[in-house]
Amino acid sequence: MKEVMYRSALAVAIVTALGSGNAQAQSTPSTDEQAVQLDQVSVTAQRREQQVQKTPLSLTVIAGPELERMQVTRVDDVKFTTPNIIIEQNTGTSSGAKIIMRGVGADESMFTNDPAVALYIDDVYIARQNGAMFDLYDVERIEVLRGPQGTLYGRNATGGAIRYISKKPTGEDRLSADLSVGNLGRLDGRVMFATRVGETLDVSAAVLSRNRDGILHDQVGNRDVNDQDVLAGRLALASTWGEASYATLSIDRLRERSTPAWATPVGMVDDKVFPKLGSFYQTRTDAEGLSDMDQFGVALTSETDFGSFSWRNILHYRTMDHHFYMDVDGTDQMRYHLEQDQQQKQRGYEAQFTSQHDGPFNWVAGVFAFQESNDQPTRSDIFARGATTYYVEQDTTAWAVYAQGGYDFSDRLTLTLGGRYSSENKDFNVVARRNDGSINFTKALDKTWTRPDWKVMLDYDFNDNIMGYASVTTGFKSGGYNGRGTTFATITPVDAETLTAYEVGVKTTLLDNRVRLNANYYRLDYDGIQLTAVNPEGVFVMTNATGALIQGIEVDLQAQVTRKLKVNASFGTIDGEYKNYSDANAAYFSGRSMKSSPDLQWNIGASYVQPLATADLVLSAQARYTDEYYQNQDTSRLIMTRANTEYNARVAYEPHDANWSVALWGKNLSNEFSSTGGFDIGGLGIGVIYPNVPRTYGVEFKYRFW
Repeated sequence: MKEVMYRSALAVAIVTALGSGNAQAQSTPSTDEQAVQLDQVSVTAQRREQQVQKTPLSLTVIAGPELERMQVTRVDDVKFTTPNIIIEQNTGTSSGAKIIMRGVGADESMFTNDPAVALYIDDVYIARQNGAMFDLYDVERIEVLRGPQGTLYGRNATGGAIRYISKKPTGEDRLSADLSVGNLGRLDGRVMFATRVGETLDVSAAVLSRNRDGILHDQVGNRDVNDQDVLAGRLALASTWGEASYATLSIDRLRERSTPAWATPVGMVDDKVFPKLGSFYQTRTDAEGLSDMDQFGVALTSETDFGSFSWRNILHYRTMDHHFYMDVDGTDQMRYHLEQDQQQKQRGYEAQFTSQHDGPFNWVAGVFAFQESNDQPTRSDIFARGATTYYVEQDTTAWAVYAQGGYDFSDRLTLTLGGRYSSENKDFNVVARRNDGSINFTKALDKTWTRPDWKVMLDYDFNDNIMGYASVTTGFKSGGYNGRGTTFATITPVDAETLTAYEVGVKTTLLDNRVRLNANYYRLDYDGIQLTAVNPEGVFVMTNATGALIQGIEVDLQAQVTRKLKVNASFGTIDGEYKNYSDANAAYFSGRSMKSSPDLQWNIGASYVQPLATADLVLSAQARYTDEYYQNQDTSRLIMTRANTEYNARVAYEPHDANWSVALWGKNLSNEFSSTGGFDIGGLGIGVIYPNVPRTYGVEFKYRFW
């Protein structure tokens, strides 16, 4: 019944759009109307440059001034612009990013569990959740691709993909600085520099410092925890050689010395959650805590134009060192402490070949190779069991070949076919040692997963301003191992996740490019879900116990209402139901809600530019609503995220003929409380949640020296 309702709603949107489009085609806009238009935005979501409204995908783009006006400064701010997405700081880690789209994702940050939403920075794949909560600086645009991207992106993109596209050096001379000061000890600074050296070498550099006091108070140590202390930098060099080649070398470095993310203990009476310590921003701990993160990356990208096609090479190397120690239980007793020291290295190469002719057939093809090494001692202290240290190692080797082509049967109708073949091998080893150094157990596993993925899509231009599309796409997330298992029996392999997505949508440009209205219906047939759970004794288990059917609708709207006022809005629904579980698991999954799957989310934002005598006053605001959703597989109402609405706002004064500007900003202005994660481990007496950041506000000053 819900599927029929979704399809009916989408059909109404399409018919309405078609009617509006015909009316638009028959009218002749005035000169004044022509001046009030949305900016044209180009994207490379399909590995070739296209206008966003001519790209037949569920796609959200944030670019240009909107990044600043919507206060998109870190990856989790993307949730204020995108329907059906959850992006939160992962439990325990100050820099881990939990990203879930349409109910598909992973909230376990251990390196043996891969994410299901792929994160790319300038086409370099970021493999780990830890360290993925990147700050945005020197960014040109962000592209959020919803749904499986198995053909062109492949690895671990069953839920979707997020792409950062950095500003490339252009040879422009520039030196600018930003400073932001606010409550909770907020002090952020950023310096950007660009120039040209000699005749052909363009250089850009950026340095960022982000600092904030803790948002939780530790009653035992009389200190504030969950603070932020980040220092990052990026250097980019770009040059052309010959008549048709261009290359960019980028180097980035990050150092973080924040405290780990402490939790607060909670209880529940009559389905109402209350803080055991009197406030959701109080905690107790018998541990000092540690969360040190160091990252380094280098990437070389080159592109050569051969006339009928271009050849692009992407070569990268990245390292991460993440050492943290945290108290999971939120008390000053030794109930559950966790320490881990992760060393990660990854390297990869991708070659892309893209056609560049004017004929009816255009294509993209490529090869992808990736290698990653992780090793980590993990120490778990649980009550009086005695501590055990688990030395976990995993080497991953992945490769793939892919191709996607589109054929124009006419000026309006295009058929796109794509395919990808992926292979992934994981070599896993664990040694468990007791406190006295003796071996408790060892286990070694080695397995390869292979998978062909494919895509079929039709898109049709009803007229110059309205496009409809329908697609079937598959996705693949390779199998792995339960690296958090603490017994020989629980360290087990899991099979691959697979997903088939069906989608039909419409993209419209209305009222002489004043309005863009896009809508789609999606259905995901999801098999072999890799479920991670904590049993009542605090032992992590991982299985492929079930599949799911997920469906919903999504609507995106952008409108340039007047020259001064721009509005954007979106909403999305998720209806998830577990499927294909065994009779033995029926009692556990039948009728149970899927975790991380709110029924409804909506966003609305606006920016207003008021010209003054010698300046512009720019006002912007956003609101985001999320229905309640569960944080764990057991659908615990103790740690669930309740329905909540957050509000952000910014007011900027920007003089016309000056090198400076100033802005007042605020986030979570209503001081709405919500849980971003938690643990409900009954056997250990642990019930804790990780609270969101409360109201923050401050002033930002920008100055351009040249």
